[in-house]
Amino acid sequence: MLILILRFTLAFISVLIGFAGLLLPILPGWLFFGIAAILLFPETPLARRFLEKIENRFPSTRRFLRYLMRDDAA
Repeated sequence: MLILILRFTLAFISVLIGFAGLLLPILPGWLFFGIAAILLFPETPLARRFLEKIENRFPSTRRFLRYLMRDDAA
């Protein structure tokens, strides 16, 4: 549960920095939007379907993909 809260907090901060980067010419906003997207990606249904398709196609990646898809609330 703590990891989930930390992930959402870091994603929120990254989005705020990303918006600042859109306004300030010395700060790359797209980089922080990308970081936020990576942090939030495992929580979406699209990500779960995508990882399941990869697991079916490449069975040797099963352990790593199960680690990515684990439920942090448990």
